[in-house]
Amino acid sequence: MKKIITILLSILLIAPAFAQESKKEQKKAAKEAKKEEKAKQQAEAAAIMLVSLETRQFVLEAEFLADKGGQRIVVQSNLNFVGVDGDKGAFQFGNGQSVGYNGVGGVTVEGDVKDFEIKEAKNGTFIVNFRIVSSFGNIFVNMSVSSGGNATANVKGNSSATLRYTGTIVPLNASRVYKGSRTL
Repeated sequence: MKKIITILLSILLIAPAFAQESKKEQKKAAKEAKKEEKAKQQAEAAAIMLVSLETRQFVLEAEFLADKGGQRIVVQSNLNFVGVDGDKGAFQFGNGQSVGYNGVGGVTVEGDVKDFEIKEAKNGTFIVNFRIVSSFGNIFVNMSVSSGGNATANVKGNSSATLRYTGTIVPLNASRVYKGSRTL
């Protein structure tokens, strides 16, 4: 009888230790599965972004604008963008609170895209350069795009003024921007 009680007590003391081990293993497996799923989603997003750039069907929806002095302001991403649709390009800035030249409190410039080129840097980012030929003149656009789709575009016109757009690259068909009336 003593043997049976000793065996039962041993089982009762050891069983929780095995249960803890299996819970730890389950958590570890769940964490690994989540990590793999996130990596897969990031790879798919990077592939979609790259195809958008290569087919010239993308929009940089800006969350911040900055001048050449570095002064940054938060902006509405549906009103502030740089976009390319095949051989046509546009950039716009606006505040949505006043009428402005383009109906959304800012300026919209459209034109033909020329000298479009994409280069991949060693760190996995993409450098996209092109110019928009509009009635306003040549607008030079230099973009740096991470594999995750985060991007910065420097837009420079005929003057020394530069406007920096910081945001996310979105495929043209998934973009939610509102383009105001063409002003230049």
